[in-house]
Amino acid sequence: MTKNPEQIVTEFLGAWAGGVETLRKSFHDYLADDVVYENVDLTHTTTRDDALNLIDNFLPGLDHITIDMLAIAVTGNKVLTERIDYLRDKNDKVLSTIRVMGIFEVEGDRIAAWRDYFDMRPFAPA
Repeated sequence: MTKNPEQIVTEFLGAWAGGVETLRKSFHDYLADDVVYENVDLTHTTTRDDALNLIDNFLPGLDHITIDMLAIAVTGNKVLTERIDYLRDKNDKVLSTIRVMGIFEVEGDRIAAWRDYFDMRPFAPA
């Protein structure tokens, strides 16, 4: 059965809660090899491997990410998400909380482009 863009994005984001290996597997399962992944005004990658490297180095101690999906909208192959991402360590302690607006562009059964917009203040030194 073919999945629609909303299902693909929802499953991709939901997989992040399963731990670092499940998070990494979700990148292989859902992202195109040549995915363009951007944290707008911060980082920009053009391959799945580069996106994985970015996530691996994003926050020391990161084990998994849980998400509160506040809103989701779909137009054609584009899925827009308003969400709160909770970056957690292996003991489930919240390392950082980020309010995010994201857009995912789905081609076939893969995410071909992914842009997140968020406030960097949670990551600024105290």
